Amino acid sequence: MSTTERVLVLKLGAFGDLVLADGALQDIRAHHPRAHVTLLTRAPYAALMRECPWVDAVAVDDNAPRWRLGAMLAWRRRFLDGRYTRVYDLQNSRRTAFYRRWLAGDSAPRWSTVARRAPRGDGGVPALHARQLADAGVRVRDAARPTPTWMASDATALLQRAGLDPAAEPFVLLLPGASARNTHKRWPRFAALSQALVAEGVRVITVPGPDEADLGPGYAGGVLRDGARAVDLRRLAGIARAAACVVGNDSGPLHLATCMGAPSVLLLDDGNPSFHASGEREGLHRLGASPLASLPLADVVAAVRAAIRGPERR
Repeated sequence: MSTTERVLVLKLGAFGDLVLADGALQDIRAHHPRAHVTLLTRAPYAALMRECPWVDAVAVDDNAPRWRLGAMLAWRRRFLDGRYTRVYDLQNSRRTAFYRRWLAGDSAPRWSTVARRAPRGDGGVPALHARQLADAGVRVRDAARPTPTWMASDATALLQRAGLDPAAEPFVLLLPGASARNTHKRWPRFAALSQALVAEGVRVITVPGPDEADLGPGYAGGVLRDGARAVDLRRLAGIARAAACVVGNDSGPLHLATCMGAPSVLLLDDGNPSFHASGEREGLHRLGASPLASLPLADVVAAVRAAIRGPERR
């Protein structure tokens, strides 16, 4: 296959950012079917994104400080060696804006970006990607509704080891984690939620993240790990696809579950206003409080009941 066109996509954020960019990546691939598409991302997600069907290669940005001149010059050499003819900056950050300015004098490729303070509207990051690609002349079909089903692997055996038959027994998946540095995003009553749901006869599975190694005491239902490790992201996606409802904080795993099509309850800290990244999606229920710890347990239980019932039964 001819690969005369070389495309670079910048997406340097956390895992949730990559999940929400999947539709944009699919549209970019459809617009450049014969191009060689490289994704520039962070090291923790490089292995996963190398399996993405919409890109041909993954390059790693190590987030070196700009004052490390050697690292910056090495990155510049790699960029120039790539001979890119088109760049899509889906991160739209100060760092990627610096890259654009820095490379402007070197026969710079066509560069798609948006103003960092551009209005994002109700559709969140996916809608922003859709508008950006449309402005760049890309036909938009998937950007506004990312559905990264390629991320999901079969988690049946893992669930069966936890005593659950996902084909026969509906269950609620709890995701109590969030970035360790964002403690304001962590609702502290997931253990009580698990107990309340189990008392109502609901099957509950809790999947802790890497920052919840000591999670377990007080949780009803099952706490699911892969041996001593956290469940990897691909099997987490598979678990989310099988769940009757997913409850979580504002985190990448919750965005993943929502994009998998699972009815979801998102718990938000209203005291730190920011638009919700994944935007409005069918089956997504949002609950907020300030501080988040003040969100009543009864409200979350009611939201879970509504999510399980679905719109046709309310």
